[in-house]
Amino acid sequence: MQLKYFLAASVASVSLACGVASPAYAQETSSAVRGTVESGGVPVANASVTVVHEPSGTTLATTTDANGNFAANGLRIGGPFTVTIEADGFQTATVNEVYLQAGQPFRLPVSIEAQQQIVVTGSSLGPIVGLGDGPTTALSRADIEGAASISRDIRDLARRDPLVTMDLTNGRTIEIAGNNGRLNRFSVDGMQMSDDFGLNNGGLPTNRGPVPTDAIEQFTVKVAPYDIAEGDMQGGAINVVLRSGSNSFHGGGFYSYTDDRLTGDQSRATTVNLDFDSKQYGGWLSGPIIQDKVFFMVAYERTKEGQPLEAGFGSGFANQVPGLSQAVIDQVTSIAQSRYGYDTQGLIATTQEEDEKIVGKLDVNLSETQRASLTYIRNVGTNQFQQNTFLTQPFALGYQSNGYELREEVNSGTFELNSTWSDVFSTTTRVSYRDYNRDQTPFGGRNFPQMEICTDPTSINFQSNTATSCGGTRLFFGPDVSRHSNDLNTDNLSID
Repeated sequence: MQLKYFLAASVASVSLACGVASPAYAQETSSAVRGTVESGGVPVANASVTVVHEPSGTTLATTTDANGNFAANGLRIGGPFTVTIEADGFQTATVNEVYLQAGQPFRLPVSIEAQQQIVVTGSSLGPIVGLGDGPTTALSRADIEGAASISRDIRDLARRDPLVTMDLTNGRTIEIAGNNGRLNRFSVDGMQMSDDFGLNNGGLPTNRGPVPTDAIEQFTVKVAPYDIAEGDMQGGAINVVLRSGSNSFHGGGFYSYTDDRLTGDQSRATTVNLDFDSKQYGGWLSGPIIQDKVFFMVAYERTKEGQPLEAGFGSGFANQVPGLSQAVIDQVTSIAQSRYGYDTQGLIATTQEEDEKIVGKLDVNLSETQRASLTYIRNVGTNQFQQNTFLTQPFALGYQSNGYELREEVNSGTFELNSTWSDVFSTTTRVSYRDYNRDQTPFGGRNFPQMEICTDPTSINFQSNTATSCGGTRLFFGPDVSRHSNDLNTDNLSID
């Protein structure tokens, strides 16, 4: 039987290039201890209060005012911290095991007496930790290590918030309180890392997120926060603070692997010959450069995995596109080569994804009243996509030349300076810069149109408005209509 084909050629060219200056919304990356010192219900003025971050030796000293109030701002998050109160005529009071959250001042009322030293464990003061700015879930380093995640995806941290859901039909989009994932705000160490152009699901700048979970000290999900420091979002705010080094060296590593030999190949009476493997590995290291003065943290993570396609043609696919035979596929390939000199590149059975994350952080205690940090983040991710393959009518199958590879690259840096100028005045100065590049490269090159072949000539509907449809199974080769010239580059500079 002789087959006749209807060919429709289409080309679309879209060129995107823009520079974005983001609004300055200052995500909190530090915390504070605030409280009152009294004795027998009477405020104790001019008492010395010393707050020490035990892992790094970072120290901040302040005094109480006439009403016995004190505030120590610009502190690291996490802990443990030790708070020591000294006053003439009174025994020293010590509060240990204090752990801090970003943007959540720790409320610490202390009652001192002349007769004995007072030692309080901070964990017993949990109910009086500072006020929130809306429904918030904050995960500490211990919480993050206890969270189950097969793919080490930060989405698995976000889903621990009771108001977060994952849309598994839409790339595991993070939906906060039912809002579209593109309306969320995502930031790392105060730098906005959201998807500026709204092309990714979940508001993340890359498919898997820009930082390894091993590098995170605190992960916070805020639902509609009313704090003026939060903004540029309508759904929720996801804030990440990276871990810092201490006076001791710490580190860790991991490696995971799987492939088609570790999974099944039988679906009822059908044998599916899958071909894929997955590797994920990385590690982190932190410690001192100068004891009590300069500290570092570096982290690395790399993922490389193949994803078998669910639909296609032949034994390598779980679902075969109806209405096709290998003879038809080969014949279309032959015609494309002989008539147009174009290689359809055959069929793609497995897409490849790669992701690489590099994170570095440097912390410096400039003095007892000033602390600086410098953060660098690099994330490069590539992902392959098959186009125009449909298992519902009208059925269709795209050759490999109809697919494309998406590459996303993020390079960013943040400098932050926390200064305490007096007992009642402190500042945080932050400068951040992010360079984001997104490119979509067709497997079949950019110098050819998309060709649509209708394998059933009797089903072709020629319409008077030049739009023509095919009621039978279709084949596509050549770059799809959105890939001929599609690049996105954004630069964000924020000073606050």
